[in-house]
Amino acid sequence: MSSGIRRRSVLTAAALGATLGPLALAAPASAGELSAAGLSAEDGYELWLRYRRVEDPSHLARYRAALGRLVRQGGGVLQRSAADELAAGLTALLGTGVSAQRTAPSGAALVIGTPDSSDLIRTLVPAADLTSLGDEGYVIRRVVKRGRNWTVVAAHTDRGVLYGAFHLLRLVQTRQPLERADIVESPAAPLRVADHWDNEDGSIERGYAGRSFFHWDRLPHLEERYTDYARVLASLGINGAVINNVNTSADYLGAPFVEKLAALAGVLRRYGVALYVTANFAAPIDLGGLGTADPFDADVRDWWEKKAAEIYGKIEDFGGFLVKANSEGRPGPLDYGRTHADGANLLARALKPYGGIVMWRAFVHDTDAKWDRQGYLDFVPLDGKFEDNAVLQIKNGPIDFQVREPAHPLFGSLPHTNSMIELQVTQEYTGHTTHLCYLVPQWKECLDFDTHKAGAGSTVKRVVSGRVHPYTHYGFAGVMNFGDATNWTGSHLAAANTHGYGRLSWNPDLSAEDLVDEWTRMTFGNDPKVVKTVSALLLGSWHTYEEYTSPLGTGYLTHPPDGSVTGHLDPSPTTTTQFHKSDTQGIGYDRTAATGDGYTALYASPVRELYESLDDCPEELLLFLHHVPYTHRLDNGSTVIQHIYDTHFAGAARVRGMRAEWDALRGRVDRRRLAEVHERFGDQMVAADQWRDTLSAYWFGLSRIRDERRSWIQATVAPADTVLLGGRTNTLPVAVANATGAGLRTVTTLDVPDGWRAEPVTRFVESGDVAAVKMSVVPPAAPGLATLRARPRSGRVAALDSSLRAEARTVITPPASRCVHALDAGTASSPLLEDYTRLSPADVWSEGAEFGWVGNTPDASDSGLLDVFRRDWVRDSAPAVLRLKLPAGPCTAYLLTGDTSTFTRPLIVRVDGVEKARGEQLDGRAFRWLRVPLGGGSAERETDLEFSSDPGRTWHLSGCVVLAD
Repeated sequence: MSSGIRRRSVLTAAALGATLGPLALAAPASAGELSAAGLSAEDGYELWLRYRRVEDPSHLARYRAALGRLVRQGGGVLQRSAADELAAGLTALLGTGVSAQRTAPSGAALVIGTPDSSDLIRTLVPAADLTSLGDEGYVIRRVVKRGRNWTVVAAHTDRGVLYGAFHLLRLVQTRQPLERADIVESPAAPLRVADHWDNEDGSIERGYAGRSFFHWDRLPHLEERYTDYARVLASLGINGAVINNVNTSADYLGAPFVEKLAALAGVLRRYGVALYVTANFAAPIDLGGLGTADPFDADVRDWWEKKAAEIYGKIEDFGGFLVKANSEGRPGPLDYGRTHADGANLLARALKPYGGIVMWRAFVHDTDAKWDRQGYLDFVPLDGKFEDNAVLQIKNGPIDFQVREPAHPLFGSLPHTNSMIELQVTQEYTGHTTHLCYLVPQWKECLDFDTHKAGAGSTVKRVVSGRVHPYTHYGFAGVMNFGDATNWTGSHLAAANTHGYGRLSWNPDLSAEDLVDEWTRMTFGNDPKVVKTVSALLLGSWHTYEEYTSPLGTGYLTHPPDGSVTGHLDPSPTTTTQFHKSDTQGIGYDRTAATGDGYTALYASPVRELYESLDDCPEELLLFLHHVPYTHRLDNGSTVIQHIYDTHFAGAARVRGMRAEWDALRGRVDRRRLAEVHERFGDQMVAADQWRDTLSAYWFGLSRIRDERRSWIQATVAPADTVLLGGRTNTLPVAVANATGAGLRTVTTLDVPDGWRAEPVTRFVESGDVAAVKMSVVPPAAPGLATLRARPRSGRVAALDSSLRAEARTVITPPASRCVHALDAGTASSPLLEDYTRLSPADVWSEGAEFGWVGNTPDASDSGLLDVFRRDWVRDSAPAVLRLKLPAGPCTAYLLTGDTSTFTRPLIVRVDGVEKARGEQLDGRAFRWLRVPLGGGSAERETDLEFSSDPGRTWHLSGCVVLAD
């Protein structure tokens, strides 16, 4: 028997009276669950819908007696989905065939339905018990009538029956008694949405579980995984899905895509999930050919009205639009002198005749200096000016899903504007899938936060549940962590966040402890040791991650702040000082009204007074709200700098303990998942050490205050990102820190690739000092990239590592004297690499020139980051031709492409019209050399290099080096 997922078709499921995909169809064991020694490998595809036969004989007998017969007397497609799920799930859980039938058996039975679809339901459940539950609520009840036992799943509508069916299966999976069941449930909010940041090309922004499983190139062809996806959402009560990135193109609104969307919506509909689309505000320009997207323009209004009619003509239950506008370069109404309300209302009015809504994101980030306040300042003046089918989607905190930040001050500040909360399930700033970080405790902290905006008790959860202000639309949005990885989330334990988000969106009063217990039992079974161990690992993981990354609310410490897949993972305190404000005297961001940026004034009293006061401020937010000396003492008597040292070392050590606790489950968890989670904990150990070493050394270097409990030395290439000239001796600066109580004689070496030469340096470093050491290094002459690490030693003194991410690498480029052309691309005023020639948009080809642009001239940018060679570049979304004068004989061009912050699209290079090289899409701070043969000739010649990217995408060029072969 395989307890993994058997890849069976939907038609095979029909043989069980079901229309389910393979997620539900693992075969049950014939004699209870396998013994620990016989556990087979599982791939995690089933997530928490893992239906394994009940192992305890007494439980099994009671469940069989109560649930072995299923009665369904009518209903529509949603009730059919509920019956199919129960038939497949109970067949596996009970080890006996269960199928839906219309007539009541002579003994006990499970009955599902609504009063309109079932005579039995009308008899067994008073109608008054159901009408008050709305369209999504349900009851699960044991009813004894005329000497017979009935287990009833009843609701006012079929949607409620579906949610109740999943709840009943959850009870069996977690081995809950049913004898006295009387459960009444209805959701806290009508909007419970899964937001996907998936792109048309299959990539996922902030996606750490592979590529998108929405195959737009294959749709409208449907795949089994879409059905399983819909089932997973319905099992949590999620009733909406936004299937594309907030940074979207307009293509998703085009006629070809609408056909694809309609096919996908048909699958989701069977499980009560409405399909939504992120809309690009400039779509009337990009798709409609208009010259404007001004919301006050009559042609623009007409375009949106016709587009809404077109979409609803294909998808009758289309949910509506999600919009990111005028943030981080996205188009929006402010481009035309209008307001966010004007833009939202344009779309809301187009959707209103069909019952659709607009979810308008309140994340408006233009400058780092106003990041914490901009959303509040932009939207509070617009309160009451939005249509009643528009809802503002507000991130849980004012910055950007940080590991620790206060609740957003917008919550409760908009009494006349529909509001919902946006939570990030995918772990952008909380470790991706490398680090275990269970986020439900963080979300609970935010949801339970009392805003006091409408008096005491105005908690965030009550605001977004419509219980503080009379909203018509409100609820939850979760940025999903799903990809095409077999286990959906890329890490077996990361799925707990998906489960937790869905369950909290249904009922924000649920506790983190209850949710993690439930998820563990459904995912790994009911072994008490497994439940206790996994629950403890998850519940402690957020604080552990916080300890070794961002204590006391330090905030943004990851680099790069980009749009890449690998961004926001590794520590980079030197490039994020605008967020943590560290200097030689202290640390923290002063956001007070008295001496800082005034952020604290956005809260209601008494929150405002609490945050404003250094003495009363919650210590977990101390450095988010105040700038304090390193010697500032916390409530426990420790100084801030000592707390930083202690938490970073303790957090990293805790990760080792976490792996040991997981490994102790050998024989209780199947071997595949045991091994894969073990491996992930190994990766987390390495990463936690990196955070510990990087940040401890950084703040030691600034404060020069030693750790009271530990001693170390460390050597850091400073800066880590630099450019070296190949084939000659370069001087590389290295900082050697002595965090011990005595002066030390240190020997520092460089780890360099083969073919390099580097000499060790001996230096005496005083206690508490950081010495600048100059090391000689000779790289090969050819263009290249390398990661250099400095290694200090001094007897048996511990040495901390200082490596940064692989993309933070050294660039090697030839000296200008060895090149036919040595061009440093960028703006006209940017600094130049030694002896290199500037290549800017102003360099237009003319007779007698050595190089220049022919036709279109590109734009240029200078980020001011990294080294002199990489900090600036030329770029354009249109092709541009660079003409080069070349000598006789063969030559080769080397082109450096990349970006210091955001991801870079592939650079395509054509020589005299023929494609010669095509780069890859690069993450932020990642650079690559492209090698382009230029051929030869017996005489001097002119050659044209055309630079372009994928249609509509921007190419980057930082440098162009031409060498004679």
